[in-house]
Amino acid sequence: MNLPKFNSNDELPLIMTAKDIAGYLNISLTSGYNVMNSKGFPAIRFGKQLRVTRDNFLKWLNSVQEVCFK
Repeated sequence: MNLPKFNSNDELPLIMTAKDIAGYLNISLTSGYNVMNSKGFPAIRFGKQLRVTRDNFLKWLNSVQEVCFK
């Protein structure tokens, strides 16, 4: 499966899917779903579909980086 590639944060879609997250983080699609289902991730659920806004994803990513690299 071809995952999207993003050269900058501005290229990310406003509403992101697991596929977008996997492409951005250079991880598998399964791992992208695992990220979206992880505790504390700001996902929005529409039935069985998960989405996250670009801003909330980037805020979450920065907060995870701060915890991991202290």
